[in-house]
Amino acid sequence: MSTHCALGVKMKNGSIIGCYVHYDGYEEHMMPTIRDYLRLNTTTALAILIARAQTTGGIRSFGKLNSETDFLEDPDPYVITSQNWKEDHYGTHAWYLVDHDTEDIEVRHAWVS
Repeated sequence: MSTHCALGVKMKNGSIIGCYVHYDGYEEHMMPTIRDYLRLNTTTALAILIARAQTTGGIRSFGKLNSETDFLEDPDPYVITSQNWKEDHYGTHAWYLVDHDTEDIEVRHAWVS
């Protein structure tokens, strides 16, 4: 069974660039993986990775290295922005929003209103 989530970066101007993640969207996986990714890369690199994922329908599984991230192969883009960030994206378990400037990670779970 998959645990879906949304991964996004809140840019300096307040806009959000985000994507759908199909597997391992639970906090015990995503939080350390996001932190490791940011330790090895930048928030700008994460935003670029997310932009690529938007063109493929999302991420199948997210890894701390770009080479560990597996993208979906959907011919239809799936774009998450500020306008639809809080919506349910295929049964979203949680939303992970990284602040571009501070690298703080905001987490929102589906079961919390």
